[in-house]
Amino acid sequence: MFPVLYSVGAFEFRTFNFFIVLAFLMTAFLFWKKGREEHYPEVQLFDGFLLATMVGFLAGRVGYVLSVLPMLGWSVFKWIDIFGYPGISGAIGVFAAILYLYHYAKEHKWDAFEILDFFVLSVAGGLGVGYIGLFFDGSAIGIPTELPWGVTFQGLQEPHHPTQLYFAIFFFLFSWYLARVEYKYRTYEWYRSGKKTAQTGFLVSVFVVATTAFYFAMSWFKPPVFSYFGVNGDRIVAFMGLLYGCWLLYHRSGRTLFHKKKMLVSAPEESSNETPSN
Repeated sequence: MFPVLYSVGAFEFRTFNFFIVLAFLMTAFLFWKKGREEHYPEVQLFDGFLLATMVGFLAGRVGYVLSVLPMLGWSVFKWIDIFGYPGISGAIGVFAAILYLYHYAKEHKWDAFEILDFFVLSVAGGLGVGYIGLFFDGSAIGIPTELPWGVTFQGLQEPHHPTQLYFAIFFFLFSWYLARVEYKYRTYEWYRSGKKTAQTGFLVSVFVVATTAFYFAMSWFKPPVFSYFGVNGDRIVAFMGLLYGCWLLYHRSGRTLFHKKKMLVSAPEESSNETPSN
């Protein structure tokens, strides 16, 4: 692989960091472009994006540190040294960023789900770029395999699944899909649920469903990030996320699980056969 892009003396600039910067710039531009097209305040919108990115980065870094704590030990310097010890939990970071951006949009009285649609539309391609960086860095590799496309990473003697490339291909294709259906989903009868207009939130709902389903499938091809008493924690988290994504898609379509029946109460009618007594 190609983990170091260039080095000057003791300083090394890792290839992964270059791809992370590239992914951030691409995601930021696409998010700003979508917000501008829909006439949102550009400064406030971009502030929200930057804050959400910072929250996502910190949460993703914490998730990564916890997953490799035996390797990093209790050295705080190693925890914060993203150049010497690069690594971010993408799933945790994206979830934290989405959660923060939702509350940020609510505070500004925007359509929160439309903002989240913009976000996932822009971040999908950025995740693909980030996973390309992980491939060159030799991080987040899969389990050993004898398949012909297995890759022998630096420091290993047997080929492994290049799961970074699996994720990169998935996110690039999924980014293309989201861009394709962005203006079409409002015409989907099954999503509109018989209504004249469709609610926003389709893109973020499909994003949660598709990504958690893919993470669940990939859990059989890579070591778990989180393991609890020998149980693959990645599968549990991914399955819970898949259930939530399905519920969110159902809810944003305007449907409800339980329908309240209206009780009609009418006054008793007087019998026409009755005659008033004298």
